[in-house]
Amino acid sequence: MYNNHNQSQSSFPNASHSQTVGVRGPVLVQDTALHETLETFVFSTTLPRRIHTKGYGAFGYFYTTHSMKEYTKAGFLQMPNQQVPVAVRFSLAASNQGTPDTLRNVRGFSTRFYTDEGIFDLLCNHLPVFFVRDAIRVPDIISHLSPSPVNNLPDPERLWSLFAKYPEATNMLIWFFSDLGTVKSLRHIKGYSVSTYVWRNAQGVRNYVKYHWLPMAGTEYIDQQEAQRLACQDPDIAGRDLYDSIAKGKAVEYELYVQLMNPEDAKLLPFDPLDDTKVWDEAQYPLLPVGRMVLNYNPENYAEQVEKLAFNPANLLPGLEFSDDKVLQGRTFIYSDAQRHRLGPDYRNIPVNKQPNWSPASMVSSGNGRYVAGEIMRAEIPNPDNFTQATQRYESFSAVEKKNLANNIASGLVNAQPNTQCTVLWHLEQVSPTLAEMVRNQMLLYTDTVRR
Repeated sequence: MYNNHNQSQSSFPNASHSQTVGVRGPVLVQDTALHETLETFVFSTTLPRRIHTKGYGAFGYFYTTHSMKEYTKAGFLQMPNQQVPVAVRFSLAASNQGTPDTLRNVRGFSTRFYTDEGIFDLLCNHLPVFFVRDAIRVPDIISHLSPSPVNNLPDPERLWSLFAKYPEATNMLIWFFSDLGTVKSLRHIKGYSVSTYVWRNAQGVRNYVKYHWLPMAGTEYIDQQEAQRLACQDPDIAGRDLYDSIAKGKAVEYELYVQLMNPEDAKLLPFDPLDDTKVWDEAQYPLLPVGRMVLNYNPENYAEQVEKLAFNPANLLPGLEFSDDKVLQGRTFIYSDAQRHRLGPDYRNIPVNKQPNWSPASMVSSGNGRYVAGEIMRAEIPNPDNFTQATQRYESFSAVEKKNLANNIASGLVNAQPNTQCTVLWHLEQVSPTLAEMVRNQMLLYTDTVRR
């Protein structure tokens, strides 16, 4: 076998010109150096993610501050001061690489924990609820959030027909069109698992769990006017702020909290706790501190370390499991297929995804010991209740926040078709007649302005 690799490489001249017949050419088909150079360039770019396309990464560590041994047997959560490396990718859900960071959007907040037991991926969003409660509807949601297939331009009717079509999305509408939907700093956003997971302790006791990231620097959001101004002034402001802060030695820190619920409580609540369009009352299910994450170094190679991060909610550990949350259950199957399509079948051997001694048997299957029986069907959940929590959220706003919400909704809804406007306004009536009236009046002002 020929092993003198370095010597053989140095014996070749630097191929900075194509092979030609004479000085003027033509270029020779036999020029393999030319072919390899161009083909390497063509295939050097990783396929973009289908959603959450634009994103930024950071690295650091997580350390446990409070033992969770009572609730889960996950090794890295057993004792205070246990520390594991982490990788984080922040992203914009409906985006391309040119999407301004500050535009109204859902921010992804995905964290990978590299533990002794394997990789744990915790995929969060910066808003605590989702548009729908069943994964089979997600492709339709993404279609509504995407540009027009006719001209690839934003189409207000596509977005607003989403909220008209799915009454369950009304709670998300209230959150999304509040000022929480516009962000200029990723160091100042919260993160929510949205989906409900399960923690299982060494005795086999199961608890429902929702995860919460809280920024140590406090939360900050901007209004729609500032978001639009910054989109023109610095469309990459959030990514720049994150990178520059860490580069200057200012670590970005978040505290991890959880809400825990006895699964038997589901029988007593007025809503389904596994419904991704709902939140849990923090007075009834208080936030319990778990640990702290410190992001203190930037990627050295964005393409390799951030774009090739292959997150998957199915990357769990013993003691961390799935619930019967329909959105979460659907997501567990599709992420690995998406990563194989994007990064190739060997994506788990890419360094940032590498898990020593991994095999399919390493995956954690949920619910061992449970007895499940029933008729197979396709059905809505028993307690949909599409509007109560939306009302509660709206009523918690200050007068200024209510005014901004109405203006944010009206400025977009005014461009939708009349039948879509009517349906969305009816949904808003169920939330608050006052809100619906404010939106109607603001839409009239926008219409009068256009006519003038």
